Amino acid sequence: MKIDQTVNGATSGYFAVFDGGEKTDSLAGLSTALLHKQMHTWPALADGYAALEKSLIKEIDGGNWKARIQCNPRRIVSSGAKLDPETIKKRPCFLCPRNLPVGQEAILYREDYNLLCNPAPIFPGHLTIAARRHIPQELRENVETLLLLADDFGSGTTVFYNGPKAGASAPDHLHFQAAPSGLMPIEGEAFRKWGAVEVKTIDGVAITRTVGLARGVIVMEANRAAAVSDVVVNIMDIMGRSLTDSDGEPPLNIFCSRFRENWRLILCPRIKHRPDAFFCEGEKQIVVSPGAADMGGVVIAPRERDFHLLTAELIADIYREVAFGDDATEKILSKL
Repeated sequence: MKIDQTVNGATSGYFAVFDGGEKTDSLAGLSTALLHKQMHTWPALADGYAALEKSLIKEIDGGNWKARIQCNPRRIVSSGAKLDPETIKKRPCFLCPRNLPVGQEAILYREDYNLLCNPAPIFPGHLTIAARRHIPQELRENVETLLLLADDFGSGTTVFYNGPKAGASAPDHLHFQAAPSGLMPIEGEAFRKWGAVEVKTIDGVAITRTVGLARGVIVMEANRAAAVSDVVVNIMDIMGRSLTDSDGEPPLNIFCSRFRENWRLILCPRIKHRPDAFFCEGEKQIVVSPGAADMGGVVIAPRERDFHLLTAELIADIYREVAFGDDATEKILSKL
């Protein structure tokens, strides 16, 4: 089915339209219906879920934290993608409406986004929510969209974001992802009382940081979207001013969900995208390219060799190399 490519035009060609009105079906329900239909009408999606079903899984216990290693060769396209500016500039953007594959359908989300089934899923029910316009992956001006998505999906869905230098395979096109809540270990670990340090409350936003998860994690909870957005932007400003060497948006991953009346956010400040081992050759190479899922504890190893090689010690080393530690997150929060 061809998707209408205009931004403010007709809505023909869509599986469904979600505008947030009272008569609109729930976003979670529409997404489930889209997935069920696409499994029968779009062979690439069925193939992706068949690959997910066959993927090797092993559990890793790091003491205070856990990880689930997933060997899914289909993810090599994303994990191994070249993300240098020249390559990005030359390749067709796979999230632009005109470049979507034949057979892929979408839900038109609040006029500005296409909600799509991810054909290389990491999780059952893995979705991509892509801007209809080709605009850069940037969170600062779009935190409220992240919060609105979590609200529209309701409890039971986690919305997550890869920064352009922290795992986004399309750093040139704004997009979010979503999956059923509870599938990433970090979602439980971040809210354990014994593993958290209460930092402060700013404008009603309760802010804590974790301890002992091998990577530094900032946790926020509040019932006012504007206040949450302000704190997120403030943290990004602090990172950009003094704590990273990155130009543009500081590297980070963020997870957002609804819990009762509150938004819950988990933020992983990053140092860089890929560990040095990714760029090695021969036996020293480890093809792990951490995005939000990996930082959330679902580590993707497209090659079976790396799947068997990864241990708790190696994963902790990767986390320490690509993400802030506990001391660095404490420094961020001390500047708030």
